[in-house]
Amino acid sequence: MSKKAIDRRTFLKLSAVTTVSAALAACAGPASPTPQPQPTKVAATTVPPTKPPEAAATTAPTAPPAPKYKEAPMLADLVKAGKLPPVEQRLPQEPRVIQPVEKIGKYGGTWRRAYKGVSDRWGPTKLQEEPMIQWLWSNDKGVQVTANLCTKWEQNADASQFTFYLRKGIKWSDGEEFNTDDVKFWYEDVLLNKTLIPSIPDYMRDPDGTPMKLEVIDKYTFSVKYGKPKPLLPITLAKLTGTNPVGPSFAMPEHYLKKFHEKYGDKATIDKAVADRKFATWDQLWNNSKGDLQGPIAFWFLNPDLPVICAWKMKVPPPAEHMVMERNPYFWKVDPEGNQLPYIDQVTHDLFSDQQVFNMWLVSGKIDCQYRYTDTGAYTLYKENEQKGGYRVLRWLLASTNAVYPNINCPDPVLAKLFDTAEFRHALSIAINRQELADLLYNGLMTPRQASPVHGSPNYDPEFEKKWAEYDPATANKLLDDLGLKKGADGIRLRPDGKPLEITIESQDTPGSQAADEGDRIAKYWTAVGIKTTFKIVERSLYTEHYQNGTIEVGRWGCDRNSIVMADPGRYIGITQDGPWAPLYAAWYAKSPTKQVEPPADHPIRKIWALWDQCQAEADETKRNALFKQLLDIHKEHPYMIGTVGEAAALWIVSNKVRNVPDGRIEDDTTRDEGLATPCQFFFDV
Repeated sequence: MSKKAIDRRTFLKLSAVTTVSAALAACAGPASPTPQPQPTKVAATTVPPTKPPEAAATTAPTAPPAPKYKEAPMLADLVKAGKLPPVEQRLPQEPRVIQPVEKIGKYGGTWRRAYKGVSDRWGPTKLQEEPMIQWLWSNDKGVQVTANLCTKWEQNADASQFTFYLRKGIKWSDGEEFNTDDVKFWYEDVLLNKTLIPSIPDYMRDPDGTPMKLEVIDKYTFSVKYGKPKPLLPITLAKLTGTNPVGPSFAMPEHYLKKFHEKYGDKATIDKAVADRKFATWDQLWNNSKGDLQGPIAFWFLNPDLPVICAWKMKVPPPAEHMVMERNPYFWKVDPEGNQLPYIDQVTHDLFSDQQVFNMWLVSGKIDCQYRYTDTGAYTLYKENEQKGGYRVLRWLLASTNAVYPNINCPDPVLAKLFDTAEFRHALSIAINRQELADLLYNGLMTPRQASPVHGSPNYDPEFEKKWAEYDPATANKLLDDLGLKKGADGIRLRPDGKPLEITIESQDTPGSQAADEGDRIAKYWTAVGIKTTFKIVERSLYTEHYQNGTIEVGRWGCDRNSIVMADPGRYIGITQDGPWAPLYAAWYAKSPTKQVEPPADHPIRKIWALWDQCQAEADETKRNALFKQLLDIHKEHPYMIGTVGEAAALWIVSNKVRNVPDGRIEDDTTRDEGLATPCQFFFDV
């Protein structure tokens, strides 16, 4: 199928939504939340009211009023048995109203998915993240930010102070109220505790490392204040739930986690929890090896007892072969008719490790709805089995480009200097036959392009997309000749030190996959212009070790996060390490605990960082956008990340029984992947 068959007009423009006025417009106004927009394909007569109706008036004065809210049958049974409070007592004063994509749903069912084990935490997590501010899809405006856990937020003129107004009466999954006690505990006893969080995240501190200051105004209102402007905070919060995976931003369940904190907890209880898990210290209950609060006590994914505010809570945690998540009876979102969400009772994840096994599960109808791990190269297989498998294939636009990353910090000084030479990277880039990759490996479902913002991004630049991306081996050879890299008798060029010019591309791709085939072909293209290239696949943990140590020569990874780029620019400033174009310089800039090297004073990466530092502090949107364009233009002229093919059709396999799953949206880590579909409103129409 030709790439032209994918109509780009179905992918709507993304809004930058970084200004103070835009942020306030997304959350200000009446306290009632803005519902999710109705797709244009749904008839106007089916559009429900925008908020749960008040008790309906009746002609019979003795008739009881219609209930304001409704709930799942399984929860109604618990209410009748006296095991659960009535739904009106479980919801906040102003639940967030979610507009269904197609229609009001039905309760019940088990949503079957697949996962790869403990390391696959982000798949289930992104289904139900609940940050303070959240992305909202609009069919006419694209991606915007909106108030989520708060009814609104306000920010001052220079964006150095933000005030959040929590929805009154939100409850954790155990029935305890969520309020600023949880915010205060998170700030004072977690964020500022160097044992738990040795390095405070950038968006929670000033450039000099000073943590933001918290002011608790009342039980449902708090503000955070910075010494310098923080205009990107709203879109950053929409991208990240914070130090607490799944959410909420700026809070953790104080009433539960105090039991495991050395400042508050009973020592015997803590010691027992530590010993039971064969740990040495109390903080290991909170942290994994990365120190990001994903330990067995503080992380919902591993601890079924941890109170959460998301749609489903953990019941059977990983590494179970059949992981189970069950509905949260205190979830605080409703549909426009007052039905408490989610519609679906349970979400299960079956363990797999082999892509072919997963593909067979998909085409045989054993998966109800999933994007994660679907394979663009298997598009024909998926389409041919739609009727037999009882599913449909939906397509989103993947905001990513496959890429290779020459490491300017690699330990071989000769290679490091070549990789840091713009003309050498130009030669590597135009030596790649991108059209051949797209046609032979990806069924025309990917577009030849440079690593750059995608269509629909506010940062999309058609010139950048094509820059140094046209196949031109003759010019590539000339560029290499002009660098003095002469070919030997065997056709392989010689380095300045007289040794054969040999490099290795390293990846963690699955053997036999289209991505692995692409790596092999790139190696052949570069060998054809005299650079002897080997493609090598290693296990992911080893790949991670190599880029953190700076020992990788050329990494192969996707250049994603190219929708709302300013919300997550790590690829372009070099700090997203799985794209290792300058891992040791980036570690120095980010003050990472991994190996660091300070770049020379005149290195271009310092200009990139200076521009980004200015962007983060510039409250004027026009000036900020101009600064960010300068940053992107450095990559445009001399790409450190060499893109190959991208903007793939992100394939969703969706059972014909599952409804309210949208088509044609943007797929990106920044916009939270499947989370942008608002899965709590999916339902089984049976």
